[in-house]
Amino acid sequence: MLGSRRGPGPLTRAERDSLLHEMSVHRDAWRARKINDYRLLVASGCFCPGGGVPAILLIRGGILVALEDTTGNRMGDPREPWSLYTVEGLFAAVEENVRRSDVVEVFYSPRYDYPALIRGDASVRQVDDWFWIKADRLTPLRP
Repeated sequence: MLGSRRGPGPLTRAERDSLLHEMSVHRDAWRARKINDYRLLVASGCFCPGGGVPAILLIRGGILVALEDTTGNRMGDPREPWSLYTVEGLFAAVEENVRRSDVVEVFYSPRYDYPALIRGDASVRQVDDWFWIKADRLTPLRP
């Protein structure tokens, strides 16, 4: 998680480096668990229409194979944006946003070390370009 900031401006080089290092440590811990089959509740949003709809992702071999709504009903074929949000995809989102967005905060699951909340602001000079991705309730499955 990003600690105290010096101000409301863009991340400094040192803050970006710190976030990338922290991500690397958590990603190594996640990979050491060798969890390739799991369920994960994911929602994302931004200043855009249609955001925030949660979905339960069924991941097999690290690949999204099914989507369900929060009541367990199928939501059709795997598709974006959810197909981007496997745990490895969440780490990729952290890395991409730390490199390109002005402001990024990341909170990791204390149990499994995956990015549980990513939020930020692409440009502090733009209005309404904030974003968030929340991942919760990871449940490992038997292969």
